[in-house]
Amino acid sequence: MSYLNWNDVSNGIVPDLDAQDRAVIDSTKYGTKQGIGERPALILVDFQNAYLGLDRPILDQLDSYSSGGGEGAWAALRTMLPVLAVARTSGIPVVLSRIAYPRDAEHDNGFVKKRGSSPHFIEGSDGARFAEELHPAHNDVLVTKQAASCFQGTSLHDDLAALGVDSIIVAGLSTSGCVRATVVDGAALGYRCAVVVDGTADRIQLSRRIALFDIWMKYGDLVTADAAVHLIESQKEK
Repeated sequence: MSYLNWNDVSNGIVPDLDAQDRAVIDSTKYGTKQGIGERPALILVDFQNAYLGLDRPILDQLDSYSSGGGEGAWAALRTMLPVLAVARTSGIPVVLSRIAYPRDAEHDNGFVKKRGSSPHFIEGSDGARFAEELHPAHNDVLVTKQAASCFQGTSLHDDLAALGVDSIIVAGLSTSGCVRATVVDGAALGYRCAVVVDGTADRIQLSRRIALFDIWMKYGDLVTADAAVHLIESQKEK
C-alpha cells in the first residue's frame, strides 16, 4: 500500500524546504500516519463542469471557464473513476459535492465576495452540473454547498454518521480550496482523513503543493489512487 512518507513529501511535493523547516518537522510528530478506520466513505469534491473547464492546457480554456482547471483537473477526474467504481461495487458510501448558488442569493455569499462571482456556479447552469463521467448513483450522497468545505452549511456530517462512517477518503477540486477545507473540517469532526494525491488538481501549482504538505503534516494521510483502491477493497474483505 502506498502512503506518502516524509521522503515522498519532501522530495516530490515541497523539495525546497530550508534547513530550519526540515529541522522543525523532524523534531515533531508531523506527518504521523494514522491509517483508515473501519467504515470509510469516498468524497469526490466538486468534479463539476465549472471547475473542470475544458480538457485543454489551463491557459487555453480560461476564456471559456475562468475557474476551470483544464487538463490537470480532467486527469484527476479520470484517475478517480476506477476508485469510484470500486467504492460503489464494494458498498462504500460515496459522496459527490458541487457548488451552486441561487441566482438571487449569490452576492450575499462571503466565498463569492472574495473569489468573485461567476455565472458558471448559478444553480441550473452547465457549470453547476456534475461531470457526466461520474454518473451519480441512486445511493450516492449528493451535496450542494455554497462554501469551500463539504461540511459547512450541509447535512453531510449527519448523513455520514447515519451510515456509520468513521473516516473519509477525499479527492477532487481544488486541492488548496475545497479539498483542503473538507479535510480540515473532517479532521475537526473526528474523521480519519486521507487525500488521494493524484486524484486532486489545482489551478495554481504552488497552492496545490503547500496544501498537500499542510494536510500531510496536520490533518490526514496522503495516498495514491492505487492505495485508495486497496483501502476500499480491504473493507469489503472484513
